[in-house]
Amino acid sequence: MSALERRTDVFDGVLIPPPSTSTTACAYKYYQDRNRKWPFHTNAHGAALLRQLFDDARRVIAALDAAIIALAPDDAAREAIVRSGVDIYAKKPSIRERDVTWSQTEYAHLGLQREYCRFKSVQRFTETWACLERAHARGVFEDVGKGGDGETRRVASLGGGPGFELIAVREYFKLHFPSVTLDLVSLDLEESWRASAEALGLRFFQWDMRSGKVADACGGAVDFALASYVYKMYMCEDDVADWFAEELKDMHAALIISRDQSLQTALMEKRGVDVCKLMALQTKRGDDRQLVFSRDRVFEAWSTSIKSASPESSMTFPNVPYEEHKTSERDHHRDRDRHRGFRGGWDRRDHAHGASRDTTRNDSRDSGRW
Repeated sequence: MSALERRTDVFDGVLIPPPSTSTTACAYKYYQDRNRKWPFHTNAHGAALLRQLFDDARRVIAALDAAIIALAPDDAAREAIVRSGVDIYAKKPSIRERDVTWSQTEYAHLGLQREYCRFKSVQRFTETWACLERAHARGVFEDVGKGGDGETRRVASLGGGPGFELIAVREYFKLHFPSVTLDLVSLDLEESWRASAEALGLRFFQWDMRSGKVADACGGAVDFALASYVYKMYMCEDDVADWFAEELKDMHAALIISRDQSLQTALMEKRGVDVCKLMALQTKRGDDRQLVFSRDRVFEAWSTSIKSASPESSMTFPNVPYEEHKTSERDHHRDRDRHRGFRGGWDRRDHAHGASRDTTRNDSRDSGRW
């Protein structure tokens, strides 16, 4: 047995059950970051979803380990690949040089892919699930599940890599629309993600973001598209906005997930795209981290009139993406919930954090997560 095969479970300590005496709804603690510095919380259903995700991700990591073993002649060489991947993941050398998280060459590195799947699996799954809950509450899936027996929906992840966002879609639709058959497709420029996507039971096609033609790449019309952590870096240019706006005419909607609170949504709006903000708007500049793009289908945006109907207080993964930097009324609600015993996604009692938000750079929480 090689050293890789003898490694401990990559998800040990990621999900922590509550004390037997706990009466809090969201009592399970879990981590998205590699240093396990920032705890989030979920309920029993969310914990079950995470355990299933871990099983799925273990298959992907096992496939990557097999590829590393086949590539490297001995344990020392294999460990070097893994260590190099850890280093690339942590240091992100391309982010300053090219303003991208990792270069195409780095994405092809098996060690980086292994590290990516260890940590991004949890973040991508939980953020997509939260986005689906918010979109569902706004009526985005109003027509889903009404087609009777044989209804099939195709969902494409644009720049989706291994496709953990699509695993969230699979589990969400299984819960809420069990009669619907899904065709889940990950589209990505990096061909070597194929094995990981296929280990998750997804279809994969190599695809260039600049080319568009999403339906052609998927082999037929696409009902929903996901653009998770690709919009700002890869889609905010006229050529991409042109094809995206045009192809949205034949899609039900596209879900946009980003780390940035302020995105160039005007780029799409001036091309006739309706933009629905899914996050609570309680800062002056708003919050663009979860959006819905659509054409001729206007969904209900967040407003004071629908706060009481919002899923925020009953979400499976509360405070995802994290919102503790928001001020004013949001702080009041969070403090109120904490006094009631609802701890949400991140509890300051679990880790001291006093740094203020600096809009010119990532705060300490960002730098630890990414």
